[in-house]
Amino acid sequence: MTLTAQELEALHARLRTLRSEVGGAVSDRLHRHGLDQHEDAALPNRRLDTDDDAAAESATSLDIAHVARDAEELATLDAALARMAAGDYGYCQDCGDDIAPQRLTANPAASRCTECQERNERATLVARRTRA
Repeated sequence: MTLTAQELEALHARLRTLRSEVGGAVSDRLHRHGLDQHEDAALPNRRLDTDDDAAAESATSLDIAHVARDAEELATLDAALARMAAGDYGYCQDCGDDIAPQRLTANPAASRCTECQERNERATLVARRTRA
């Protein structure tokens, strides 16, 4: 691996910070409705915000999408932290080569080298188009 111990520690700290920020955003979305803090985790009842059912449904769908995106990001960050703890951090999950330090600096949760990530994104795009 081409990362120094200092670089690894800086990336570890950055991953922990990102995880804390995303986790805080999820908590705020699930426990804070407007200015009120709630003990129970739940999305806000958008029907209380408007008498327009379509607008309420749209806002609820957006809330769900935000939580789903944040949950996926938390899983990605947790996986990166687990790879770091296991000593597998910085190696491409597909080809096993080193992930460029510049890529890890830009995206510390990266699990693939640039080439394999591009290949994966192309395959995902093709699969989506095939299903459509």
